[in-house]
Amino acid sequence: MPAVPTVAALLATADDLLTRTPGDDDPLTPAGRDRGAAYALRIALETAVDAALAAEAAELGGLRSMRAKLLCLHHYAGPARARRAHALWSRLSAACKYHHDELGPTHAQVRTWRAAVGAFVTELTAPGAAVEFPQQRGDSALPAEASTR
Repeated sequence: MPAVPTVAALLATADDLLTRTPGDDDPLTPAGRDRGAAYALRIALETAVDAALAAEAAELGGLRSMRAKLLCLHHYAGPARARRAHALWSRLSAACKYHHDELGPTHAQVRTWRAAVGAFVTELTAPGAAVEFPQQRGDSALPAEASTR
């Protein structure tokens, strides 16, 4: 089984691709470096979401679809974080696809995504990032006077 790259290593790879200056010995074009950085950022985001869900519930490890994982993230990390993760993942996924009649992501777009993914990963891994819903604590979702009626 291949080793799973860490989020930090993937972000470092994206940084390297975004800051590398083209040279005679570099086989990558600027567009290729930008698309490669987008791939690294998408995988970093997916790895961070996987780690956050694994920390919350071991039974979520069997999920294969990133869309399903993002739905679960809505419950464990809150709706605002889940929406941000979904928006980032959707944009990065679109940027990773090659179509001969479409332009790839621009360098500025990928740099913006790099900053957003870095901030999101930091926020997601911060202590207390998980949202605790009343049902998780065992408290009633209804106020005491409403439950006695």
